[in-house]
Amino acid sequence: MSARSAGNLPAELTSFVGRRTELIQVKGLLASARLVTLTGMGGIGKTRLARRLASEVRRTFPDGVWLVELADLHQGGLLPQTVSAALGIRDESSDPVGTLIDHLRSRRCLIVLDNCEHLTEPCAALIGQVLQAAPWVKVVATSRHVLGVEGEQIFPVASLTHEAADDGPSEAMELFEERASSADPNFRIDAGNRATVAAICRRLEGLPLAVELAAANVRTFPPEEILDRLQEPELLTASEQTRPSRHHTLRTAVEWSYRLCTRQEQRTWEQLSVFSGGFTVDAAQDVCTTRDDASTVTNALRGLVDKSVLRRVDGPGEPRARYRMLEPVRQFAAEKLAATPDVDEVRRRHRDYFLALARRSVHDYCSSRDVEWYATTRREHPNIRQALAFSLSDPKEPDLAIEMATLLRPFWEQAGSVLEGYRWLRRALEHATDPTPQRASGLASASILGFLLGDDETARQLRVEHLELADHLGWDEPHTTALFASALEAFADGNVDTAFDEAERAVRQGLRHGDTGATAEAMALSALYAFILQSEQAEETATRFLTYAESQGAHLLKAIALYPLGAVRWLKGDVPAARSAMREAIKLYQLFDHPGMVAVCVEGLAWSAARTEADLAAKLLGAARSIWKYSQMRLAEKAVQQVGQGVENRLRQELGDLAFEQQYSAGQELSFADAITLALGDPKQAGRNRKAPVPDAGLTRRERQVAALVAAGLTNKEIAAKLVISHRTADAHIEHIRAKLGVRSRTQIARWFSEHADAGRSDEPAHREAAR
Repeated sequence: MSARSAGNLPAELTSFVGRRTELIQVKGLLASARLVTLTGMGGIGKTRLARRLASEVRRTFPDGVWLVELADLHQGGLLPQTVSAALGIRDESSDPVGTLIDHLRSRRCLIVLDNCEHLTEPCAALIGQVLQAAPWVKVVATSRHVLGVEGEQIFPVASLTHEAADDGPSEAMELFEERASSADPNFRIDAGNRATVAAICRRLEGLPLAVELAAANVRTFPPEEILDRLQEPELLTASEQTRPSRHHTLRTAVEWSYRLCTRQEQRTWEQLSVFSGGFTVDAAQDVCTTRDDASTVTNALRGLVDKSVLRRVDGPGEPRARYRMLEPVRQFAAEKLAATPDVDEVRRRHRDYFLALARRSVHDYCSSRDVEWYATTRREHPNIRQALAFSLSDPKEPDLAIEMATLLRPFWEQAGSVLEGYRWLRRALEHATDPTPQRASGLASASILGFLLGDDETARQLRVEHLELADHLGWDEPHTTALFASALEAFADGNVDTAFDEAERAVRQGLRHGDTGATAEAMALSALYAFILQSEQAEETATRFLTYAESQGAHLLKAIALYPLGAVRWLKGDVPAARSAMREAIKLYQLFDHPGMVAVCVEGLAWSAARTEADLAAKLLGAARSIWKYSQMRLAEKAVQQVGQGVENRLRQELGDLAFEQQYSAGQELSFADAITLALGDPKQAGRNRKAPVPDAGLTRRERQVAALVAAGLTNKEIAAKLVISHRTADAHIEHIRAKLGVRSRTQIARWFSEHADAGRSDEPAHREAAR
């Protein structure tokens, strides 16, 4: 969250091999086209090429390079929200396409849409709208199919070169050696195995995924046996005669890996295909077998990792190991699973596992476990989508879809997925229409989400239907969520007094029934309305909320409580106490990626500063406005602005319009991290955390070393001798550097290096190498 403007491109975990010519060509296409689609079969290397391209051109996009991974998205209607989420925009608007376009309209950024083939139509539609409305945005897409967008520049991605040359290994052989050495550190291509490795790469036609799968087996088989097994006739014959030859190759490679697995490994591989976005060992054990056979599943997982079927994909701060499959490998397993009689049972176990996670929200949302609950639920969001999709197709237990979507309401609200949750709930209610308690609860929760989104008319209808069903079920008193929805409806109608009274009723009902999460949310609403009304009860309700959140050990709800308390103390003139509360809230919100509430607190800090530091207050108002771009919390924004507009008007009078606009604009220009730094009380540091564009044009570590030696005046021959590489390799490095920098001579390379070395952008080992 600290570097929203810089993009989200992940670091490469394995080296990028070959494709230098393709990179230069695609860079040229991207320079003149706004949409470049990398096409090719699964496993051809489209994703790796797109990521490397994005990495090498990122300095030309001041608003960042953003990767949107679509392999795990199977609902085209969620595409705008998925793109928005990757860009750090929360799903809290009823118009996600409009929100995304508004965010991108004036930005200069690159969006990489990876794996578009199963969402061709929605991708084409969204890309077309974005490119038309946002003139400085460019898109790189990877797809097995052309998208068909006007102005689309197609770049077919070919296999790696796989014919060995006299002067060195082919690209496919280099990849084989790189990946084989990961499995066996002692493996090298030498005179004894060169011909065999070349034959393997030719047989696999240089298909990167196939080469990687084959190379992973050097720990088990020598290259000669790998080649022999690839040549088994039954493995090289596909039943579909219309399948392109390269598809034969990929299927052959994956099928071969499958046949090398034990039966338990094969069965586990098939069942793991139901996961989306990865999984933990615990999840695999629950979904793939009974607990009594957990050790068997664990052993199968080890075997599948060894065979490169599974990849460990732990992110920073991950408490548990996490695994996933490449999409072509997962699709292969999904086909196998679909042919088995227990496919629905496996999917049901998957649904039940994530239903259990959803049920945790009842107790964990308002507790000391909230940070872990939120992180886990957010991490499993793709699996939750899969589970909900299955529930909507499962005729056996239709109410479970309603139950799951309802239980997840706190997550939908706090994760910036309000619209998605609203849509899941609406679909679940349409799917299961029997008059059940689950349906009644779902109607109340859907009504709440509708009011939060501003879809007031539909929200009212849902609330009325809830009341009718509750009466039919014989419920003697309204549930806490129903009263919460009533309070939101009154506020939407402009009746703040009534809204406060209904929120207080919800608090009393929640306390009576021991519903901690619903009680805390009702307290939050009550405290907010009391502040807006500037009620005599405002400090009392805010303090009550904070005390309750602290008694439960809840971090997120405590942060939410600190804002109204700080705002009330600001109203009473206790600026130091107000500032302290707001800053503590911001620090807690950092645990949850909650920009909307951070913006609320930054705006509150601006009010506090307005009394003594008008310039700082104006800058903080601008910073808050910048942060609001990442959130669509219209209810909170509307409530805050009722007070904030008065503060802004006073600041304009004190500073004058010109001075106010200068400070306000300066605040808007701050990065998210710098806005936080300013808000937390260190204005001198604000602006220092922003990372300068890296002017290395994507040069590798070795290429920067070569550039340093060129700048030091060494010839190509001298560079080769100093770095212990061949003269030909040194020549190649020089050509690559020229292509990346867009220069023609060694003198220009030296000038480029000299200009940037002093700015701290050069590689320190290169300095030392050149100085010797």
